[in-house]
Amino acid sequence: MIVLGLDAAGAGCGVAVRRDGHVVSARTEPMAQGHAVRLMPLVLEVLAEAAVAPGEIDLFGVTTGPGSFTGLRVGLAAVGGLALGAGRKIVGIPSFDAVLADLGRVASGNILVALDGRRTEPFARLFDAAGTPLGEPLCLQAADLVALVPSGPLTLAGDGAHLVLPALAGRPDVRQAGPAAIDPATVARLAEERADQAREGPPPPLYVRPPDAVPLADRAPKP
Repeated sequence: MIVLGLDAAGAGCGVAVRRDGHVVSARTEPMAQGHAVRLMPLVLEVLAEAAVAPGEIDLFGVTTGPGSFTGLRVGLAAVGGLALGAGRKIVGIPSFDAVLADLGRVASGNILVALDGRRTEPFARLFDAAGTPLGEPLCLQAADLVALVPSGPLTLAGDGAHLVLPALAGRPDVRQAGPAAIDPATVARLAEERADQAREGPPPPLYVRPPDAVPLADRAPKP
């Protein structure tokens, strides 16, 4: 099986190709903006390195957020077009799951995955040591978020960890673990493991806060 994994919801573009359980090509390029311009050329470059044509891909995996609104939509649209052209299905991978998958086993305590939402408030979700969610995704100021985290050992992960760490100052039982950026190879692996969840067309995005853009019809009239 050939699987393409893609992440554009975070602070960059990441593409990986996995063939028969092994990663044959992968690349991640950090970027704060410009996903729409760079993503498809990056996909084609990674496919060329893997010697795989778009029509040979059996399954697609893509992060569904939360994350950058623009990058998230660009990633979903790109995978949607590729999958449509290849006649294949897509597995949506929540960004929280992709971060958890690279943490490995956590001995004890809870896990707080924090994702950079390009504002002062990170996207975050709390899990137990086994990776079971302990609540819904949140978008709060770090101090308000930390107030909801129970005492005891805590593992902090994700590219938004730097937004939360200052609010955890003074807690001796906090450790930061795992890579900051989402690995597209992990997205491809999770997609293969969850192939029974594959669907036709782009999966729905996971939004934790509404987009900044508001339709004209929904804007309050000027006085």
